[in-house]
Amino acid sequence: ELEGKLAKSDETVSSLESSVSSLKKLKISGYVQGRYEWHDDAVDGWENYKQQNRFTVRHGYLSARYEGKYSEYYLQFDGNTSEGFVAKDIEASVIEPWTPLKIKLTFGQFKVPFGYEIGQSDADREMPERAAVITGIFPSDRDRGVRLQAKYDVLNLRVALVNGAGIKDPTDKNGFTVNGYAANAFKTVVGRMGVDLGYLAGGVSGMWGKTLETGKNPLADYDYTTYKYYEQLRLGADVQATIDWSGLGRMTLRGEVIWARKKNLDYNDLEADPCRDSRSFGWILTLVQNIGDYAGVAVRLDQYDPSLSGSIPGSCVEKAKKGDAIDKRDGDRLTRLGVAALLHASANLKLTLSYEHPWEQSASKANDIVVAQMQVRF
Repeated sequence: ELEGKLAKSDETVSSLESSVSSLKKLKISGYVQGRYEWHDDAVDGWENYKQQNRFTVRHGYLSARYEGKYSEYYLQFDGNTSEGFVAKDIEASVIEPWTPLKIKLTFGQFKVPFGYEIGQSDADREMPERAAVITGIFPSDRDRGVRLQAKYDVLNLRVALVNGAGIKDPTDKNGFTVNGYAANAFKTVVGRMGVDLGYLAGGVSGMWGKTLETGKNPLADYDYTTYKYYEQLRLGADVQATIDWSGLGRMTLRGEVIWARKKNLDYNDLEADPCRDSRSFGWILTLVQNIGDYAGVAVRLDQYDPSLSGSIPGSCVEKAKKGDAIDKRDGDRLTRLGVAALLHASANLKLTLSYEHPWEQSASKANDIVVAQMQVRF
């Protein structure tokens, strides 16, 4: 009788061990960023609500990752003030464990593998928002498609074939693609080749493809969709270096440059318009100095020029003047200086107080921004 009871106990323990082993492969995590924003150009009134001094939830991430021997699943949602509750990352991956290349093939929705700052987590970034060149050239930091990742020694590669239009579509009143499909029959190739030596890392990135942009004609009295067909090329380079100062803490230096060209093409019976062509350029310089184990200071200087000097034909400017419209693209360069004080109160709690001052190439504006943010993660 005792032997029978012991056998049943062994079966129970084996069953529990199997269940625990499966649960160990599933990891639930997330974080919430609550903040207060002060805008120097805030104006009372409904029409200016986006510039109001306000409390807001910038991010509320909930993530689930299941890691098996040959496969991986990742799902991440974000609940925030501006978008509501939306799916950010939906990834299904196959992993090969036989070679030293650590190859991973992913289908789904993921961050565009370009440069450094796009891939940096919102939880780890020192400044509250990405630099202007990132948000300007990549209004959507995610896309849908297939991605290949590989590593060998100090080298790493990420390359993807994606829709090219991001996960947002201006034809949708909510800003997202209708029924989950991008209005684009063309595809885009994007990737980054990097090297990581520990104290020094960096990479070069490229993106090329053709996209069909859709929108609403604001001059039409009826529901009329406009189409613009573009060829897009983006090139970038990034570098990160770390230095450990004895008695003070780690200092990190980061730099990134991005150049982009956008060329309007013929589409069916619509002829290409050279006045829609553009060349953009931007750069980011960031310095982060840790002070002891809990505090830190970050300084970021970035610049973004959506229309490089000479990239707009003079005939286009004259055309805009004759139509009683002013072409402001030749003076739209923006430079920003940001400073942030960081406090890592614990492994789960991070406090940030930041100040940003922009300089416009055209008439200067009073549009400084102060952000106080608390981040709690689990």
